[in-house]
Amino acid sequence: MKIAMLVPFFYPHTGGTEKYVKDLSIALTRAGHEVTVITTNLPADKKAKHEEEMNGFKVIRLPAINMFSYLPVTKKKFKLGMLKGFDLVHCHVPSFGFLREVVDKVAQPIVVTYHCDVTVSEKYSGVAVPGFFVKGVEHSSNVYARMLLKHADVVYNTTQTYAETSPVLKHMKGIRHIPIGIFHDHIDEMQKKIGLSEKDKNPRQILWLGRMAGNKGCDYMVKAMPKILAQFPDTKLVICGDGEERAHINSLIDKFGIRDSIEMYGIVDFEKLVELFYKSLVYVFPSINRLEAFGIVQLEAMANYTAVISSDIPGPNAVMEIGETGLLVPKQDPEAISDAVNSMLGDPERAIEMGKAGRRLVETKYDWKNIAQQVVDLYKEALAKKKDK
Repeated sequence: MKIAMLVPFFYPHTGGTEKYVKDLSIALTRAGHEVTVITTNLPADKKAKHEEEMNGFKVIRLPAINMFSYLPVTKKKFKLGMLKGFDLVHCHVPSFGFLREVVDKVAQPIVVTYHCDVTVSEKYSGVAVPGFFVKGVEHSSNVYARMLLKHADVVYNTTQTYAETSPVLKHMKGIRHIPIGIFHDHIDEMQKKIGLSEKDKNPRQILWLGRMAGNKGCDYMVKAMPKILAQFPDTKLVICGDGEERAHINSLIDKFGIRDSIEMYGIVDFEKLVELFYKSLVYVFPSINRLEAFGIVQLEAMANYTAVISSDIPGPNAVMEIGETGLLVPKQDPEAISDAVNSMLGDPERAIEMGKAGRRLVETKYDWKNIAQQVVDLYKEALAKKKDK
């Protein structure tokens, strides 16, 4: 099968959607399919190649500008002729520019992965965003999304809990759910290279890792630390990542006087990433809103034998096996985070067993080979549906 992947951003731009498209393309290529990713060249200052081969699939980047945050517009308009010879078009939204250009305009069936609702973060650099602005942008985006998605042949997202609560998807019939996968073989190779084993688990190390953005909830993890340290004063919180909230996070650390209990990293390489995940007793994932529709980082933690504490929000709450591979806590609740972390610190053997159970889960439910086959089955369904029209 020859597949065109249309995605608004792709590497060197990084994020959950970009990783998903890359990994899915690799898995489909390994299964014998031909994949071409058509995207934009944003951020333009990275000077990525217009065309290149990547892990067995082709990437085409169109010159573009970013009108607003995450709203790319191609300078040289996307041409439908670029899709000639493909069996199927797979669009990834949001943003909706590529989907708008192809619905009702191409002969091929259109499959859409709906990654998340358009959500305006409640705060930026610790400052609240006006509610009327949040509601206005989100409402108009939801109306537009529903209008476009009804023209696709198949629409799927990554969890049922997210779809059932989505202002867009809950109004649509026939929505499918296929989780995100993970390649754990290269993680295994790095673990072996570093020489990691269970004895390297630090029973007093917890990890927060991600982009320092308002929706990621790092501030709630920091706010949970005083209560954690009151019970386990030798605990170390490792914070790994960078972003617009970094200054705010540092101000909170100083406010609470806990600098000696914090170890901060910026962007790290893969080897350090694996080491931090593996050595931590627990990974805390306190995201706060619908921009977080799954949380691939939970799979990375589990692949490294590490238990997870996650916010109980739609999407991320469907990834773990609750009580078996991790714990859920209410969002934006530092006290609940500290209680959950303390339960792990107080029983490290239980946390280690949760990490092992998480590893078994990624080897089965979240293996990319199995997930790619589920996507191919949807492709076949879309092709059959188009043929019957």
